[in-house]
Amino acid sequence: MGNIIDRLSERLGTFGEKLLEFIPDLLVIVIIIISGFIAASILRFLLIKAFSAVRFDDWSDQIGLTTAFKKAGITSPPSSFLGSFVYWFTVVLFFVAGFATLGFRVTDALVSIFFAFLPRFFTALIIVLFGFFVTKNLARGVLIAGVTAGIEYSKALSELVRVLLFVLVFAMALEELAIAPRVVLAAFGIFFGAIGIAAAVAFGIAGRDYAKRVIDYLLSKREGNDIDQL
Repeated sequence: MGNIIDRLSERLGTFGEKLLEFIPDLLVIVIIIISGFIAASILRFLLIKAFSAVRFDDWSDQIGLTTAFKKAGITSPPSSFLGSFVYWFTVVLFFVAGFATLGFRVTDALVSIFFAFLPRFFTALIIVLFGFFVTKNLARGVLIAGVTAGIEYSKALSELVRVLLFVLVFAMALEELAIAPRVVLAAFGIFFGAIGIAAAVAFGIAGRDYAKRVIDYLLSKREGNDIDQL
């Protein structure tokens, strides 16, 4: 019985020593996390003020970003959404930095993966924002050109251009993030292949009467030439 008590006391003593050694590291982590919340709040405040100064929400309305946010269920203005995003991103960054101080292999690996992913994420974000701007303007240009040329389905053609460009931008962003690149590439090819086949079928059905008249005209002209030669 005494042996068991001695071993239990030894284990508890070892645990207490480890706990005392861990407390300073825990305090460092807590301080880093609290600093992260403070820094995140300051960054969000400054970012929203900067967005308000440059009329970012008005620009978002012009390129269709606000509409896309509403379709995705995001009711807050783009400036507030991006401010909240930067806030939580900064908090997560400080969390990662705090746990990295422990020096565990798992935390070191997670930190390496996190910082390796950051450039890809920001590049994908730039692709999406720039893609929204280009898509909005090209679709509007197609609509204006179609109306000017008197094309009956100018609105539908403009929406088709918008959808195709949005799919292209989305695929480019996913490829940059390296999220299932083979699946994205295959789906992208299938989508545009289906669009091409559908356009060809629609063109064939819509233009069959015109094609018949052209063929009849060419055949009649050929028969007339044969009669002249006789």
